Amino acid sequence: MSTVIDEFHVKEYSVLKLDSLSQAPYRKYRIAGKEYDIIPMYDLPNCIAIKAKGTFLGKTVEFVQ
Repeated sequence: MSTVIDEFHVKEYSVLKLDSLSQAPYRKYRIAGKEYDIIPMYDLPNCIAIKAKGTFLGKTVEFVQ
């Protein structure tokens, strides 16, 4: 699990900076009990993108296998 330490929004997406990423394989993210599909991010270290609005600062991200 990781924690969201920063975020910004681009259209309908939220880009979340995490304190760490999972080293194990995963298929989805779970934040506050809701699952989100993976949107590939290549140029921003320790960041994930989800199709969602709102704030996620301080929330825990679970990596679902």
